[in-house]
Amino acid sequence: MREFRGRTLVLAACALLAVLASVISCARGNSTESAGSGLPKYYATEDLLTAVTVRQRTDRTAALRLSGHVDAGGPAAEVAGDGALRVEQSGLAAQFTQTVTTDGQAQSAAMLVLPGGQVYRQGEAGWVRIDQAASGTPEKQWATVAANLADTADPTANLARYRDAALVADAVDDTVGGVQAVRYLVVIDLVRAAEQEPDPAVAQALRGQVESGLTRISSTLWIDAANRPLRSEARQSLPGIGTLTLTADYRDWGAPVTITTP
Repeated sequence: MREFRGRTLVLAACALLAVLASVISCARGNSTESAGSGLPKYYATEDLLTAVTVRQRTDRTAALRLSGHVDAGGPAAEVAGDGALRVEQSGLAAQFTQTVTTDGQAQSAAMLVLPGGQVYRQGEAGWVRIDQAASGTPEKQWATVAANLADTADPTANLARYRDAALVADAVDDTVGGVQAVRYLVVIDLVRAAEQEPDPAVAQALRGQVESGLTRISSTLWIDAANRPLRSEARQSLPGIGTLTLTADYRDWGAPVTITTP
């Protein structure tokens, strides 16, 4: 029962990761601003979106590390991914080793997520596609986690979707691993996001979060001088569940990576 509850917490947290990925880079306000010797800062959604998207489409690849947990007052349920991503014309492809830890017990598997959301898990006979329609199965759980991790791995995923519901609360000079960067603190109004969401299912999920007391999501994004994402972090209290903390680190943008084609 404890293992089931731990996995439930992980999946509940991951259900929000796609939303978090959609909003961590959004901004509103003036275009750019440069203070002293610091890096230029983007305050307009379109300018930030354009700058980061153009850079990603140029670099195309990066190594990534994802880590997150849900703290519900007891042992945290944790999920992590370590691998690489590739930006393709049709979307994001990601391949990583996924680890899920509940009650101190860790399970790992090599996962592959292709544009369009197809999820594969490596088995003894090679890559096997997971049927995400098979609800309630262990494979479905692995697929859900992997798909949401892949969504979170893309710092520009759905950047435009919630831009009119986002506000930059802070944009300051900082460093990540010794690299100069701008740290953006972004706050998302979920009430406004739900009103503007064209997908009925997503809109209903957002309204459900609002009804449960979750009206805003805040997150942080670090961008270097070349508009490359270096790190993103999100921490949010989830009513009735616990506190979700998520970190994504990116490195070696533009370096060759291996993404399997089953």
